[in-house]
Amino acid sequence: MRRAGLALAVFASCVVVFSGLLAVTRTDVADLSAAVERLLDPRTDGEKAVAIAEVRLADRPNDAKAMAALASALLVRVRETYDPRLYARAGELLDRAAALAPRDADVAVTAGNLALSRHDFAVALNWGEVAQAAAPARPAVYGVLTDAYVELGRYDEAIAAAQRMVDLRPDLSSYSRVSYLRELHGDIDGAIDAMRRAIQASAPRSEGTAWSLVQLGNLYLVKNDLVAADHAYADALSRVDGYVFAVAGQARARAARGDLAGAVRLNEAAAQRLPVPDFVIALADLHARLGDATRAAQDADLVWAMEQLLKANGVRTDVDLALFDADHDLRLVDALTAARAEYQIRPSVTVAMTLAWTEYKNGDLQQAARHARDALRLGWRDPASLHRAAQIARAAGDLELERRIAELSPR
Repeated sequence: MRRAGLALAVFASCVVVFSGLLAVTRTDVADLSAAVERLLDPRTDGEKAVAIAEVRLADRPNDAKAMAALASALLVRVRETYDPRLYARAGELLDRAAALAPRDADVAVTAGNLALSRHDFAVALNWGEVAQAAAPARPAVYGVLTDAYVELGRYDEAIAAAQRMVDLRPDLSSYSRVSYLRELHGDIDGAIDAMRRAIQASAPRSEGTAWSLVQLGNLYLVKNDLVAADHAYADALSRVDGYVFAVAGQARARAARGDLAGAVRLNEAAAQRLPVPDFVIALADLHARLGDATRAAQDADLVWAMEQLLKANGVRTDVDLALFDADHDLRLVDALTAARAEYQIRPSVTVAMTLAWTEYKNGDLQQAARHARDALRLGWRDPASLHRAAQIARAAGDLELERRIAELSPR
């Protein structure tokens, strides 16, 4: 009965759609096909991928590639659900696959992506190198390498890997990585151009396109172009109905305009739909700015609980929690210890800023200023980081750091 009812609903919907179309463009056809497919099969892309991969693995229980395919599908589901428990299942599959085929490119790429998701960037780099040796012409290999090099602070190697990826396949995955590298180097216009290319090279109504539009909106926020940012977030919502990351982007734009209450409402809506720590972190910051200490403390407790759940499932979250704690004057000694330990492993500009901020909050102004200069060495123009650096520069009386901030701040 359910199938018959669904078929009738699809038929009725198609009649309405077709009756209003006299001239149909190629994009319209693609969008219409996608809409009909969603009506016929309402499962998410991740759910479909997991189902297909499970059938394949059941048919080939000792096939390393089938294990890797299911692990990859589970990573898509994590993106859709933010359920970190799925990492454990993916990890078990990849351990079995690696035991059977330790040099297989599919296994290595998927294992690298799992390590990236868990913020274990040195392990990700190792898997990327295995994948490169096995399949040097596969673009996905260079995605793993680029991301690992970026997070480890090895930017020249990241640029080379991203360029190789673009040369092999100029698409959303490669252009979006170019965009991030340009952003870290302070080339915001270049980052915007690359992200636009990523969007143009992708399917009109895919989640990846919506994600890229959100990143485009975030780049416009760096330029303080709130109108363009709003447009990008709205475009993302038009590609994927109710896309929560676009809703959170709209919240950032509201906050930039000074509408903190409106930003809270949007972030609450996003957090209720998907348990993303960043959404709750934004709520904690907004409640603190609104002077609601009780709600901010509740948000902070939830952030801590979410980070512990991630940690229990193999995700390295110490440095992320350290930045949050420093922002909210929580567990400051532990935050500094975590930031110092992470900086020894990966001296990236993002970790350098976290270290600088935790040193500042613990009263070590000289080291804070030194690491803030390190964080800005590439030209990174992240507004929150520039704000933190400005506070450090004033407290330390560091004129060199003040000049650097002035160079990078929007005019």
